[in-house]
Amino acid sequence: MSETNQNTSVKSTAHIRIVGLNRDKTRKTSGSGTVYQVYFELSVPQSGMPQAWRNIFEGEWKVLNPTQPHLWQAASVDGRFLVMHCPLQEIAAHLSALKKAVAATNITYKQYVQEQAAKQEHREWKQERKTVDDLAESLHFE
Repeated sequence: MSETNQNTSVKSTAHIRIVGLNRDKTRKTSGSGTVYQVYFELSVPQSGMPQAWRNIFEGEWKVLNPTQPHLWQAASVDGRFLVMHCPLQEIAAHLSALKKAVAATNITYKQYVQEQAAKQEHREWKQERKTVDDLAESLHFE
């Protein structure tokens, strides 16, 4: 991926946010009288949600809720949605934490992408050096 495309992808992904509640997808969990699958729409870039962003979100969600392990499985990313499993009356109480987790994920993801780009650049530099070294070894000087 070119640097321009990568920077654009990082920039658009780094600004993911919760933009609304999807009323059509939000439904009561099968077999439950009170728990719903609440679908929040995310502002996902055209290229789609990177798997790394999803993985980082899971970690950030746990960090923000260290004393509430019952919530760890309650929030997940599904495509371009953030899904929360809980009673509807609890959504307002969890929304602030969800927004914080998304913001923290954006920051961590941006750092992750920058680290990956630096590693790739280093690999390319090492390959270039190897190519030059191989050429130097193949030349014969008096």
